[in-house]
Amino acid sequence: MFLLMWAFSICLFAQAVNVRGTVTDAKGEPLIGVSVRIQGRGAGTVTDSQGNFTLPNVSPDAVLEISYVGMLSQTVALDGKTTVNIVLQEDAEALEEVVVIGYGTARKIDLTGSTSSLGGDRLRLKSTPQLSSQMQGQMAGVQITRSSGDPSAGATIRVRGVTTMSTNDPLVIVDGIPGTLTDIAPEDVKDIQVLKDAASAAIYGSRAAAGVILVTTKRAQNNEFHLSYNGEYGMDAPTTKPKFTNAVQWMRGLNELAFSDGASSPSSLYSEDLINNYTQLRDDDPDRYADTDFMNLGLKSSTHHQRHSLSLSGGTANLKTNFSFNYFDSEALINKKDYERFNIRTNNDYTINNWISANVDLNLLYSNANEPHLSIGELMERAPIYNAYWSDGRFADGKDGDNPIAQRELSGLIKKQNYRIGGKLQLVLTPLKGLALTAIIAPQYSFYKGKDHRKRYEVYRITGDPIPGVGYSSTNLSETRNDNHSLTKQFYVNYQLQLKRHSIGLMAGYEDYSYKWEEEGASRTNYSLVNFPYLDLGPEDYQFNSGKAGHNAYRSFFGRIMYSWADRYMLQANIRSDGSSRFAQGYRWGTFPSFSAGWAISEEPWFNKRVVDFLKLRGSIGQLGNERIGSEFPYQAKLSFGTGFIPNASTGISDIVQTAYQMDYAFKDLTWETTTTYGIGADITLLKNRLRASVDYYYKKTTDMLMEVGFPSYFGYNAPQNNAADMNTTGWDFELSWNDQIKDFHYGVSFNLSDYRSRMGYMADRQKIDDNRITEEGSYYNEWYGYKNMGIILNDVAMFDENGDPIAVLTNNDKAGNIRYRDIDGDGKITASNDRVRLGNSLPEMQYGGSLWGEWKGVDFNLSFQGIGHQLAYWSWPGTPFNYQAYACPVNLIESHWSPTATDEENAKVKYPKLTTNNANIYAKSDFYLFNGAYMRIKNITLGYTLPSEITKNLSVNKLRLYFSANDLPAFSKYPEGYDPEWNHSGDLLLSSYIFGLNVSF
Repeated sequence: MFLLMWAFSICLFAQAVNVRGTVTDAKGEPLIGVSVRIQGRGAGTVTDSQGNFTLPNVSPDAVLEISYVGMLSQTVALDGKTTVNIVLQEDAEALEEVVVIGYGTARKIDLTGSTSSLGGDRLRLKSTPQLSSQMQGQMAGVQITRSSGDPSAGATIRVRGVTTMSTNDPLVIVDGIPGTLTDIAPEDVKDIQVLKDAASAAIYGSRAAAGVILVTTKRAQNNEFHLSYNGEYGMDAPTTKPKFTNAVQWMRGLNELAFSDGASSPSSLYSEDLINNYTQLRDDDPDRYADTDFMNLGLKSSTHHQRHSLSLSGGTANLKTNFSFNYFDSEALINKKDYERFNIRTNNDYTINNWISANVDLNLLYSNANEPHLSIGELMERAPIYNAYWSDGRFADGKDGDNPIAQRELSGLIKKQNYRIGGKLQLVLTPLKGLALTAIIAPQYSFYKGKDHRKRYEVYRITGDPIPGVGYSSTNLSETRNDNHSLTKQFYVNYQLQLKRHSIGLMAGYEDYSYKWEEEGASRTNYSLVNFPYLDLGPEDYQFNSGKAGHNAYRSFFGRIMYSWADRYMLQANIRSDGSSRFAQGYRWGTFPSFSAGWAISEEPWFNKRVVDFLKLRGSIGQLGNERIGSEFPYQAKLSFGTGFIPNASTGISDIVQTAYQMDYAFKDLTWETTTTYGIGADITLLKNRLRASVDYYYKKTTDMLMEVGFPSYFGYNAPQNNAADMNTTGWDFELSWNDQIKDFHYGVSFNLSDYRSRMGYMADRQKIDDNRITEEGSYYNEWYGYKNMGIILNDVAMFDENGDPIAVLTNNDKAGNIRYRDIDGDGKITASNDRVRLGNSLPEMQYGGSLWGEWKGVDFNLSFQGIGHQLAYWSWPGTPFNYQAYACPVNLIESHWSPTATDEENAKVKYPKLTTNNANIYAKSDFYLFNGAYMRIKNITLGYTLPSEITKNLSVNKLRLYFSANDLPAFSKYPEGYDPEWNHSGDLLLSSYIFGLNVSF
């Protein structure tokens, strides 16, 4: 047997041949470093400087695999040939995958920093009024938090967590110019790029410590004219809504509260006879026996919105233009509250000749919001035993004139109008191949007009006597006029050079930015005419005015070097030097460098690509700055102005004089907060580019953070702020996606997951305690702080420990049914100074999001979700139940609380302590109300159908699509029933939207 195998191998070796060949591109230019491998064996080589290669001892029937970055891979069967000439075609999709970076663009394969991108097509699958909300859950390391369903409210954005005690909002750049996400209609967005680490963001040094969001709006792509329209109508309903007790439950609860606090009878306030017969009594006399659900009465069960988008693009060889008009209109759940917005944007591209081009962009925004003088919080604090209306239709007095329904309908409106206009003129010169000189000037103007008309109105007692509504005994009018103006000037040079296998990109530039703002206010009170909101109609004796202004500016020089060899080894270096008006001379300038490197291992000749198509490792280190540290001139000892009275002996009347005094001490040597970031990451593509993954780990250290420092009180000034604190943040991001096609079925899945921890470093032995959160050396940033609980005191026996000694109590009124707190220092009493401890991280952990989509013969489907894996959330009731014997009580509390009439077995199972006025005990800040606030929400489900072109072409329509979408469905969480995990108890309820839409293009 051995001899047969040996003879067979000799025959094979005798038939083996040496294969030579050349690899060129479509233009005939030799390609250097092309990978040539033998299929099934992994052995191979790479082409030399002339594009030539040699493979020894190759079987005549072998198949060669040829691959090169930016080119379509090929397989070539030898079929006995010993010489092969191979022409590789460009992989247009790979080569054209260009992403926006600071002051230029770059191929995605050349990037060495950590970024996340989001295309406009994925963005528009969801429909929300604000662009920030539509980004939620779609990018790893980008945390977006909402707290209100108000359509005019944006969301809070954090890129890779918290890095400072001051401003953590990322810098937003719109088409190269500083801006805000609220200015942009989501329909206008082409794509969004988030620069997450120092390597990618350092080019924006001065304000990039919290990350950078680059928004690119749509531009015309070719000379053909296109007209498209998108319209939708949506029904909106609360994701969930708190429930409050009815009148009978409320009276029983208040009786129990009084009995727990020492009343002699369980029915000391409301008799059992009244409670048992209340329903019948109400049927007979609803005016005297109220049962009002103010929450349901004050809010609609559902509302609606509509949006329309019209865009026109096209042009000629020398002029291309993209024009869009967007309209959004929405009504809120609160009656008389609505929001309307118009966006107009035109982006124009001019080609003057073969070396001069220009861009002229203009964007306009107008929004109008109307709001009544009513918040949801006020609805949640009104007990059901008060009427909103009398049976004859008049508004009832509620409790002594406090009727939120009358307040909503009669007290006037707050009107808010915003006008914004911005533009950009960009001139690009390309006098040499690869050289581009860019000059930009971009002014931005914003105007705000506010009118708060608080009308006097009357409600009626049951006797018919009118009384003024609480807080509205006179008619007042306040008007506000705010405006701001910014001007951005930029000049930068980009140069691209290709020398065989070497690719070099150079950029250098200058930027100048200035911002000015001014606010004015005027008001008059005691109007005689109630229904006319104009200042000149108010009495001059009751007029007031106010005004203030400010400005800031920065000036910057920056540069970047990008180098790549054979698309295999990549280096990038950035540096930016910024001077900010927020700091004094001598401390004004900060310099922020970064360096990063990448290695495309998969392009090495020894790498086996049978499973892994692409693998790149990345590493970076760099510094970022933060100059947004509060006031505009924190280094100056500012004067506060007021009015004083000085006795005048000659007149006997005090003279009115203007006073000026210094309240705050200031340090002249305040300077930049600096964040140093270290990061490593990897990008991998597998299984014929169907599976893609990216993972990053980072560490950030912020030094010279501004904080209040110790200061002797006898100096007579408030404690100043100084650069005196450090913070450390560690975290990681992970993204995974799969895209494939099975015949006519295209589908994809994506998932992202990220986590971070922010801990405080040096803090000069200072503490910052804000309600139930603490920031101190060694703590998490804004860590929960309070008492440790030991459960509810079950009975009178539990007031003593196992030795028979009285347990430590927080107040002298602590009894059975109250919360027992841990005596940390063991002194036998509970004190704020010695028994409060750190309770855990208050920031979200393990944030995730993902989507599933598919397309088949005109039918498309999308499902996306978002959530938080863990977060210590603090539960607080929206208003203190039964407070002043007038506040409402949540059903959750009534259904599960310690009761003096329940057995020990029953009380051992409840969630909440007893009903009592001993609020110092049951509402003391502690871990009793901390729980895991993790949640998962279906953000979007969309089902659409595109009519076949055979049908639409007869109507001269390129594309016609109908769709149904459900957005922001109720979340899965451990929150009490009726409470959304993203809602903050004071803003509008969060809404689920059910939308019918139409897309049509010509």
